[in-house]
Amino acid sequence: MIAPALWFQALWRPRRLRLPPVLAIVFLAALAPLPAVAQTRYDTPWADVTAPSGGAARAIGGPSRGCIAGARPLAAEGEGFQVLRRWRNRYYGHPDLLAFLTRLGKAQAAAKFGPLLIGDMAQPRGGPMATGHRSHQTGIDADILFTPGPMAPAARESLTAPPSMLLPGGKGVDLKRFGPTQVAMLRHAARDPAIARIFVNFHLKKRLCQSLPPAERAEWLGKVRPWAGHDEHFHIRLHCPAGSAQCEDQDPIPAGDGCDDSLEAWFRPAPPPDPNAPKPPKPRLPVLPAACDAVLTAK
Repeated sequence: MIAPALWFQALWRPRRLRLPPVLAIVFLAALAPLPAVAQTRYDTPWADVTAPSGGAARAIGGPSRGCIAGARPLAAEGEGFQVLRRWRNRYYGHPDLLAFLTRLGKAQAAAKFGPLLIGDMAQPRGGPMATGHRSHQTGIDADILFTPGPMAPAARESLTAPPSMLLPGGKGVDLKRFGPTQVAMLRHAARDPAIARIFVNFHLKKRLCQSLPPAERAEWLGKVRPWAGHDEHFHIRLHCPAGSAQCEDQDPIPAGDGCDDSLEAWFRPAPPPDPNAPKPPKPRLPVLPAACDAVLTAK
């Protein structure tokens, strides 16, 4: 595993992706435009833009191939939340995202858990980032640490290693860290009708399947999707906002709570590599919708 100098430089703390055999080929093909761990800085003009475009907010395209017009900045802190590493200039989003994070922060404060620590949202005009994420391009995604604050401003800017919710080696869930507070944070988020998906580590998803009563699993656990990484933070994604006609929603999540064979697939051994497999294509940035050209160049 490649160990980067900064956790926030490459998807919090990158880990070797372990994918279900059925998904491995699909995953690699879908993510070919960018590398699995973003060590390289990509030459993308979207990372050089320092301010949003004007006008009404519009999410354009899909989470991994899009942009946002009229994005709004999230305050450095508010009731029940604090923003990490603002120097990265990734604290912008659609007003629906800001409204959701505000609601979630208020729920966090009411529960007296300590403020949410919010990581990357989107760049001022969205689009591909030079490092770190494939998604987060349309202003409807955000990362939130499982470990609440508070943190002093200087510490928020220099955080290097948020704690994992997994045991050493990623062999299971650390129940001293992943407990009722973390479950409640996910519950508060998933119950919000604006939320389309929440990505968590597959070990954490399985723990939720094992520990929650059936009625609660049926209510909201289907929105919590298993993925690689995502053991220090969870990744929320909203539905396409009203008034964003060019926003592309993902396919609906499958019916049910997700505590089925699709989850167990994450724990099966991966097939051996094919020595005759073609060489992966050279990483490249995605081609964005034509409407994003005007967003990028707007004065």
